[in-house]
Amino acid sequence: MGFFAKDTDWANILWFPLQIPEKGINKMSDSRSRLSGYKYKKIAEEKKNQLNNLVQKIPKIDYFFKPTTFLNEVENYESTQKTLASCSNSGTSTTDVTYIQNVTSSESCSNNTTEKDNVPIVDSISEDPAEWVINDLTIDRLLLKEIKQNIDYDLLSTKLEFGNKTRYLKKSVFYRKLLNGEQQLRKFLIYSRSKNAVFCIPCRLFGGSTKLATEGLMDWRNVIKIVKQHEVSKEHTNCQIVFLRRSNNIGRIDSDLCIQINNEIDYWKNVLKRVIAVIKKLGSRGLPFRGSVEKFGSQNNGNFMMCLELISEFDPFLSNHIVQHGNPGSGHTSYLSSTTCDEIITLITTQVTNVIIKEIKSAKYFSIVIDSTPDISHTDQLAYVIRYVRDDGFPVERFMCFLPNIGHKSETLETAVLSFLTKHDIDINNCRGQSYDNAANMSGIYSGLQARIVKKNPYAYYVPCAAHSLNLVGTCVAECVKEGLSFFNTIQHLYSFFSASTRRWDILKSSLTLGKKVVKRADGTRWSARHEACDSLYQNYDGIMKNLSLLEEDNFEKATTRCEAAGLRRQLDRFETVFMTVFWNTILERFNSTSKELQKVNIDLGIVVKLYESLINFITSIRNDKCFNEYVILAKKIKSEEYEFDKVRTKKRKLQADETRENEVHMTGSDKLRIETYFTILDRVKSELEKRCAAYTNTFDKYDFLTNLILLSPEEITQKANKLQELYSDDLEKSFACECVHFRAYLQSINTNIDGVIELSIHLRGNNLDTVFPNVDIALRMLLCMAITNCSAERSFSTLKRVKNYLRASMEGDKLNSLSLLAIETELVNKMDFDAIIDDFATQKSRRKPMSTRH
Repeated sequence: MGFFAKDTDWANILWFPLQIPEKGINKMSDSRSRLSGYKYKKIAEEKKNQLNNLVQKIPKIDYFFKPTTFLNEVENYESTQKTLASCSNSGTSTTDVTYIQNVTSSESCSNNTTEKDNVPIVDSISEDPAEWVINDLTIDRLLLKEIKQNIDYDLLSTKLEFGNKTRYLKKSVFYRKLLNGEQQLRKFLIYSRSKNAVFCIPCRLFGGSTKLATEGLMDWRNVIKIVKQHEVSKEHTNCQIVFLRRSNNIGRIDSDLCIQINNEIDYWKNVLKRVIAVIKKLGSRGLPFRGSVEKFGSQNNGNFMMCLELISEFDPFLSNHIVQHGNPGSGHTSYLSSTTCDEIITLITTQVTNVIIKEIKSAKYFSIVIDSTPDISHTDQLAYVIRYVRDDGFPVERFMCFLPNIGHKSETLETAVLSFLTKHDIDINNCRGQSYDNAANMSGIYSGLQARIVKKNPYAYYVPCAAHSLNLVGTCVAECVKEGLSFFNTIQHLYSFFSASTRRWDILKSSLTLGKKVVKRADGTRWSARHEACDSLYQNYDGIMKNLSLLEEDNFEKATTRCEAAGLRRQLDRFETVFMTVFWNTILERFNSTSKELQKVNIDLGIVVKLYESLINFITSIRNDKCFNEYVILAKKIKSEEYEFDKVRTKKRKLQADETRENEVHMTGSDKLRIETYFTILDRVKSELEKRCAAYTNTFDKYDFLTNLILLSPEEITQKANKLQELYSDDLEKSFACECVHFRAYLQSINTNIDGVIELSIHLRGNNLDTVFPNVDIALRMLLCMAITNCSAERSFSTLKRVKNYLRASMEGDKLNSLSLLAIETELVNKMDFDAIIDDFATQKSRRKPMSTRH
């Protein structure tokens, strides 16, 4: 039955048509008709009568909510049974329990009860737990009243013989004595007279497996020990929690409604868990969500709906939900729409950002990494990355967001950087480092971004990107001599020649042996591209020469192609080119390995200095005639030694009147290559590396003693520690030097090889030594939080290309940042709790509003 009578005339209630008779109508001067006052009163009275009739037809509230009284006494139960016996023809059956809720049965027994007097009748439940029949009705009945523990019984009857000794159940078993002397009643214990045993009420009702739950405990000799073990067990704790939760719901007049609401909540939670799981996986891969058609069953509904369809093939719950709520249209709740998807993406992004901000504030010290690039829609995107040290002592670099169209002026960059920190309540005074590329607007010492940040915080030291600096060294060296510049141009020209035609590319691939590389481009941003190009040429030199000769003599090729092949063949046929291939392949292999190491996140300033110094030592070691001759021998395996300089006739300079040719030096092709090319390149590499390394050494010298505590004497440690303490007087206490000496003694005592600052920090935090050596921990955090490279910002550009591709070129703002964060910070996204996301979603979608008080 509904809330309203079936014969309710809703049409007249919602809209009462004005039936205006012909008489009683007054016409106004503007030809409009107006009723008389009498007609208005009559219509109002008719409306009032209809409303009163409708109210009388509506059932009152006591029609829906019956008064409930419980007959707990045995006498009431017997009288109830007599009443039910007299009403046997009503079709109502009696059970152990009773709730009589059928209205028709009460109507058939009108002599005893009326419709309003229909009350639930309750059977009495035994106070002996051994006699309980465990089911939902019994549990509900017990929870509706206070369960007696039967402590008042005569416990002398609990006498049991244990060998020659007699034992009794004592009342002290029902009380727990706390450490402070207080006694606490064990409300979960109950005594059974029929079994002469003790039971645990929650475990008895909710499926416990111990003796206290099944057959009862009768071991009075060990009862206290067993009860103590039981009350701290996991099984008892779980049963107790279920008991309390069930107690809170039973006895409420809306208990059935609560169960229905909880079932509804569980249903939609299960739906949202599946939706969130799909969003997390698609977001972590940088895949698009929506398609051109947002309908289940369509081939163009996008990855989001496709994944839900895939899961539904193996998940009956989701399959049934899609059938019922899949394509209902707008205004129907399904939580499968693109709107819900976008809302959940925003919630996940907010939670991830909050976690990162919380970690930054916990770490206190941080450094910033900034870099920019244009996206596919020609919008300049500024990547914002923050580096800090986690609570476990490990440094991490977290992507924060993309800031669009900031510009390239240092003033606007400064405003953007500081505004972001202010927005998230991050103090710029805790910044201890900056890392950008070597562009003037970033690294300028007078008006660049790093100079402007240093004015705000003098401790925010600028550290140039170590990997970018190494690339600049290679670029500068490659252009310092004519032979080097010609060599890299030849490699790039070779790649362009073969890749411009599919036929030429097939000819090249057919001549390669198994495992050999095809030619690579040599104009990439990183020097790893040049290394791959040089290495592929070195491995396939003979095959490339043969292919160029074939193309040069092929009459079916165009004349321009044959001419281009001939030019490349002649260039590669030079011994100088072969020597440069062998020589640069060795140099670039070392550069590439070092560059990859510099691009890692788990690197510190000390490792950068060591890597640069190792390159300097390597260049110094090969700058001699012996190494030059070794490269010549390797080159001669590819082509016979024949220098281009020796083929050209030497021009003789005209002598002046007082000159002779006795002291003239005649250089051979080998001497010219060795002096003007080989030594010149190595000297330039060494000078550039030393200049770049100085930028890192100057900063690391302040902390270098922390990496050599065992090797240094206490006097040296004290001297260096005092200098660092004076520099960071607001961060390090004056006892810092003493702590360092003490920490040195600790490292010597543990006999463990701890290599590097990162391992030192992890060991300090992992063994909770940061409370013993707090200032050492602060110094390590400040050192490790310094960003060495801006590779994390550049890696975010790769994600940007995947997230904002040519199919999603119009994506901007928060949506772009959200999807980028999901794809970059996958580690944090996978750790997000489903329930926390669902709770935030429920809070956001809640339509409850606080009551407003009008004054």
